[in-house]
Amino acid sequence: MSTVSSSTRPQVALTTAAASSAPTLPSGTLSKGDSGTPVKQLQSALVKLGYMTQAQMNSGPGTFGPQTEASLKKFQSAHKLTADGVYGPKTRAAMLKDLTPATPSKPPSSPSVTAPAAGLERGDNGAGVKQLQSALVKLGYMSQADMNSGPGVYGPKTEASVKKFQSAWKLGVDGEYGPKTKAALEKALAGQKPPSTNPTPTPGGPGKVTKPDMKWVPSANYGSRGGADIDAIVLHHTASNNVDGDLRALTKPNGDKSVSAHYLIGKDGTIYHLVDDKMAAWHAGVSSLHGDKSPSVNARSIGIEITNDGSGKTPFTEAQYRALEKLVPYLAKTYDVPMKNILGHRDVAPGRKVDPADNFDWGRIRRATDAVI
Repeated sequence: MSTVSSSTRPQVALTTAAASSAPTLPSGTLSKGDSGTPVKQLQSALVKLGYMTQAQMNSGPGTFGPQTEASLKKFQSAHKLTADGVYGPKTRAAMLKDLTPATPSKPPSSPSVTAPAAGLERGDNGAGVKQLQSALVKLGYMSQADMNSGPGVYGPKTEASVKKFQSAWKLGVDGEYGPKTKAALEKALAGQKPPSTNPTPTPGGPGKVTKPDMKWVPSANYGSRGGADIDAIVLHHTASNNVDGDLRALTKPNGDKSVSAHYLIGKDGTIYHLVDDKMAAWHAGVSSLHGDKSPSVNARSIGIEITNDGSGKTPFTEAQYRALEKLVPYLAKTYDVPMKNILGHRDVAPGRKVDPADNFDWGRIRRATDAVI
């Protein structure tokens, strides 16, 4: 029986794989009858690879005996090598390959989440709604559990999540997924942060907007906005000086002639709220916003009627102007309506409508609005 030494056989060098985490294997040649540290390292590798038990190694650590030879033959046979029980360069290369950790592959990237097409609202369902829900989950406005409770169904939880998003992004909070909400969602998914909250303005200071007092008188005449965002305010005169008659006309069903508005301003300045802002009122008829007919003006606007006969001779009252100087800026600020989209009925239906009448003082309304937007 021989031992490995510088005098009896070539020196067996100990080498380490390039990576610090790779195993150490002896180089040179080892066979039955050898002993020492190189044999012990070979045995450790065989144990690690499952071709030798720890008990077998412990029965003769560092001794190349029958157990080590048999284990090495198993390894060679499994790797289609000559099963001669001798540890040489080919056996070492195969063993080193098995012991060296493979470079971890990159985990598959999760499918990208994109914003669906605009035009979704409560009651809708399908792939577009599920896509919207996935985006809201990714951005933290909806929990995965809430989505799982109704995937692809635009129910109360999805609507509430959309409202959270709209509020954070300073949009009109109506719970409907329209063009403005889609644009903001795309920005959010691209990594853009929501607009920062401005400091609370001091009373009477620039940007101050307070919801004015109003009376809720619900109208039966309204419809869905079809997912359109509010981006316009349209003013009208009622062609009457009788607020009670105006209220009846704007709230009661009248077949194909049913009309409504979101707000009515009485001669005494009372603001009547007739249709919930998130719904479409029927006030604009055949019309377009700067030539754009889709979405319809009704779907995208807030309609405000002012009790006045429209003759151009009957003055709009000071109380009405004061009410409008509160209501219009409030709505413009709330729904981010640009000044160019605060218009009269005549502007969205030119040649067909002339309201509000020529004696209406637009300057007062625009100055009040310009102070907050």
